[in-house]
Amino acid sequence: MTTGTRPTKPIFDQDQDAMRCPYPQYAQLRREAPVFHDPEYHIYVVTRHADIEKVNTQPRLFSSQNPMGPTVSGAIAAVGRALSDVTPEFAERVRVVMSRGDVLFTQDPPDHSRHRRILNKALTPRSVARIEPRIRELCHGLVDGFAVSGDEGEVDLVPAYCSPAPVQALATLLGVPVENSGDFARWADAINAAIGTAMTDEALLATLETQIEFWTFFEDEIADRTQNPRDDLLTAVVQARNEGDAPLTPNEMVGFCSQLIGAGADTTTKLISSFMLMLCESPELMAQVRAHPEELGRYLEEALRLESPVQGLFRVATADTELGGVAIPAGAHVWVVYASGNRDEEVFAQPDTFDPSRERLRSHQAFGHGPHSCIGAPLARSVARIAFEVLVERLDDIALAEPDFVPRYDPSYIMHGMQHLPLTFRAR
Repeated sequence: MTTGTRPTKPIFDQDQDAMRCPYPQYAQLRREAPVFHDPEYHIYVVTRHADIEKVNTQPRLFSSQNPMGPTVSGAIAAVGRALSDVTPEFAERVRVVMSRGDVLFTQDPPDHSRHRRILNKALTPRSVARIEPRIRELCHGLVDGFAVSGDEGEVDLVPAYCSPAPVQALATLLGVPVENSGDFARWADAINAAIGTAMTDEALLATLETQIEFWTFFEDEIADRTQNPRDDLLTAVVQARNEGDAPLTPNEMVGFCSQLIGAGADTTTKLISSFMLMLCESPELMAQVRAHPEELGRYLEEALRLESPVQGLFRVATADTELGGVAIPAGAHVWVVYASGNRDEEVFAQPDTFDPSRERLRSHQAFGHGPHSCIGAPLARSVARIAFEVLVERLDDIALAEPDFVPRYDPSYIMHGMQHLPLTFRAR
């Protein structure tokens, strides 16, 4: 890499242009330094598809115990300092809450393998398919909130639709009243607040208070399902067993809910809004989707590849190792950049072009790869597909409310999504 250049700087500094479009920096890294050590942030950045797969398929060498990276581990340490006078019991509760219950994607084998075996029995394709009619009904209800048949209208689609649709779907799946979905949105924001960004101690303590509120709510819900089982995911989680494995602990159960809501709600929101922006910027693409709504699944896979809601996750090297000719010391933070692997020229022809007919469509890494591939991927795909089926059915002439609209993206180099998307439309 040319002396003096550091393409990771605008990304880690959360420069708004880089948050909106980090892909030129990723391309430079793939060409010049596919495994790059950022000397300021002490992070090893992995940007090629094949190298990302190598990392993700070696969980004993590259640990997942801190997948959200140094900003989250720093937040946990900062909260610990701010709460130095609390009891050891409360300090441990804080650690568990901020670590998302020490379950699933924050764990390595054999614990992760146990979690996955048990939870695969609870979150099944059948459980997702069962609620699809209700998801469709909820999406129609959201459109009813901003569209009057036959009238022209305007809406900021992110708060009015992209955010509540997945939140309400998750509430339905878990068996919690949809009326609580406003709380779900607040909880998801708090769970993800420290990911890929810096926060003041005051802001961290405020998000911690919200996360503990979430934790208490779901502790009560799980206790209720233990005594009063229902036909919902929470009951399935409480009752899930796998021969030879210890049952999930209450903290692991709540931690799973935390990960499902924190990851599932926010990422699906970002997928829906990103794909809608693509459609608004390409009338030809919008026409294709309207002409072939049965192909929405393929279009959404390509949207996931091009605009991955999770740009990448972290691993920690458990021993001195080497990747792509670069020495990585034990204890180093390694950022596997899925969004870069998804545009790797060695895997995807014309990688910056939207092409839902491309071969190896599902070779993208938007849902991770290997043992830590996203357990909630079927739900995210289902919610996003239904959300667009309803929009295409209900709204015509969808366009950007401001022709020169430039979206503002969240200040996070991990979570990639816009904050607002003002549109005009004509309701059918």
